[in-house]
Amino acid sequence: MGNKQEEMEAMVQQQSCDVVAVTETWWDDSNSWSTALNGYKLFRRDRQGRRGGGVAVYIKQTLDTAGIETKEMELNAYGKGKTNLCSLLDKGGNLISADEEKTELLNAYFASVFSEKTTYLQDNCPSGLVDGVREQNGPLIIEEVAVRELLKCLDIHKSMGPDGIHPRVMRELADELAKPLSTIYHQSWLTGEVLDDWKLANVIPIHKKDVKKDPGNYRPVSLTSVPGKIMEQFILSTITQNLQDGQGIRPSQHGFRRGRSFLTYLITFYDQVTRLVDAGKAVDVVYFDFSKAFDTVSHSILLDKLAARGLDRSTLCWVRNWLDGRAITGW
Repeated sequence: MGNKQEEMEAMVQQQSCDVVAVTETWWDDSNSWSTALNGYKLFRRDRQGRRGGGVAVYIKQTLDTAGIETKEMELNAYGKGKTNLCSLLDKGGNLISADEEKTELLNAYFASVFSEKTTYLQDNCPSGLVDGVREQNGPLIIEEVAVRELLKCLDIHKSMGPDGIHPRVMRELADELAKPLSTIYHQSWLTGEVLDDWKLANVIPIHKKDVKKDPGNYRPVSLTSVPGKIMEQFILSTITQNLQDGQGIRPSQHGFRRGRSFLTYLITFYDQVTRLVDAGKAVDVVYFDFSKAFDTVSHSILLDKLAARGLDRSTLCWVRNWLDGRAITGW
């Protein structure tokens, strides 16, 4: 499962599955209670002494599992599962158990770690965003064939957003949806307008570590509109291309870049360190970890940076509107 554990938990809670079966879990004895899902009983069988393999079956707690013989299934039962969300402690140290109050408590915490809304480049984009920003950097091309390709590559096991449009439906209707969606996407980019449904999110609180009663030990996972996420891929491609063409990304940047990863960074790092050590020089390494780094990014500074890099007006307007007026519809 690895880094897919949180994604699966969010999907299961969103879709209220009765039974979930997972193969190739790659779990061992180090993965114990952390593998349980809210409201589910867990039966699992790990492959002993070998890498890979492993099976896990999650069954909703409300279903009768008395007839399941774990010995015959060669599965290990890991408890009776967890409640949907345990009681939480508020700032006064009071234990909160009511679902509505827990939701408000988590909402308040998640909101507290985000940057306050700051002034954007300009209230209205269409008449020229800001001095020095190019009117157009070449039109963003959203062709029907490109939309169809993205639709056919959708992962049908992903969760749907608040709009209720499942990726399986979009994938199976790729040929029929490609043309109207390409028109909608192109118009959205030209006007800089983002559909309201694309700004909505079902937020699933995922426990990170330590005490589960502390709201600060949860992080929000947003389940958003699948059609909206396809549009985001076109916008991302435009921004990435702009930064690469304008050398806005340093060669030393490995994170969040296609074809690069932490592994490529380590190769470069060890190469530099080895050369310095071979030359008889001392090497000091300092690591920084910014707390809530993504949550505290200033939107106005972000937009100013994109504008300074010569990003076209339409894309800037789209990003600005995408950042503004986002809302949570449920848990």
